[in-house]
Amino acid sequence: MRSSLLALLSVGVPPSIGRLLHATRHGLVADTVTSNAVPMRKHLVSPSSHRSSATTPVYRRTAAVNRPANLTNVHDVYYIIDLIVGNQTLAVSVDTGSSDTWFVSDPLECVRFWWQGPEYKPNCGLAEGFIGNLSGGVLDNPPFVRAYMDGTFVSGYYGFDDVTIGSITAKHQRVGVVNYTFWAGDGLTSGLLGLGDDQGQSGGEVSKQEESYLALGGLPPVEVDEQSWARTKIHGVDAIPEWMFEQSDLGLYIIKPDSWVYGRETEDIDPNPAEKGSLAPNELTTNTTQFPVLIDVGATLSLLPKGLVQQLYAAFDPPAKYLSTNGLFFALCNATVPKFGVNIGGNTFYFAPDDLLRQTARDPSGDYCRIGVTDVNGGPYVLGVSFLTSVVAVFDIENTEMRFASRTKY
Repeated sequence: MRSSLLALLSVGVPPSIGRLLHATRHGLVADTVTSNAVPMRKHLVSPSSHRSSATTPVYRRTAAVNRPANLTNVHDVYYIIDLIVGNQTLAVSVDTGSSDTWFVSDPLECVRFWWQGPEYKPNCGLAEGFIGNLSGGVLDNPPFVRAYMDGTFVSGYYGFDDVTIGSITAKHQRVGVVNYTFWAGDGLTSGLLGLGDDQGQSGGEVSKQEESYLALGGLPPVEVDEQSWARTKIHGVDAIPEWMFEQSDLGLYIIKPDSWVYGRETEDIDPNPAEKGSLAPNELTTNTTQFPVLIDVGATLSLLPKGLVQQLYAAFDPPAKYLSTNGLFFALCNATVPKFGVNIGGNTFYFAPDDLLRQTARDPSGDYCRIGVTDVNGGPYVLGVSFLTSVVAVFDIENTEMRFASRTKY
């Protein structure tokens, strides 16, 4: 996990004031647009490509944890940013669900995994790596090793160098240099910018308008609904029981939403909705079940409990259906998209229709589009890019809270 370039601190204000305030040494001030807003490149992955994620652990269901799974791309979009290390510019993917910033070195050893036969020629699909030596030296111990949930791993060493994002340079930053890996990328990135917190480190905001921004020390230059600002606590990693942590250490951006809202809103009332086996128009349902959710800009899809997601699928008109060839739920690309929102801090933030039914991710026939929310049994649960594109999300480390506002133009 990386050292902080800047972390925000905030306190509550009455809802009628609009924008939330945050505390500084000079008193209470409103969040303001920062000049340190770096555009992120949005990369659309071909829906037919098959790869493990080059940007984030893929939250994948398998029949047995010790059995290799078919690595199918379920992430059709991720974000790329330029990271300057010393005097070299490296393209890396942005990930709030991962804590380490790392990049590959040149030379690099790319290896095959145990289920791939000896005839398999590994191709990690990584862009040009770092050449030469880090200006701040290296650490012999501990080694840098990370394994991800899709079976990929990186291995190398820690070192120190100046790191620049946009106009901000952080001196003598600890980074991971990878010289040995099993990976499956698409040749565009050479590493990962991990914005998960470690000992109070790394902060920013992520949003998307005509382009997306990583903003440090303030808000990105996008329009938001000032009355929609809401805050919620960041919980420790022990909030997700599946991870089996005994201590409540902070490390990732885990929140507990108040409720979930889903259903249809149309002008025409269907007198016999039961005949279609789905929800009636104008019927919005609120699910008040609370569970921890990881905020992760490195995940395209949002992963939520099976019961909740199945109700969302039924609310499409016609209802969504499972396609065995893709292993996910799809709906007709011209289907009526229901409303789906998450209530955080008393305000409901709705997914954009284009993110609920992703027109860029189609089945081979071209008639069905993938839904941006998928179901998992037992978690961990994730709010990914399909949610984050319609909001501004503030990752406030010092005050251990997140703040959200709805975008007015999207």
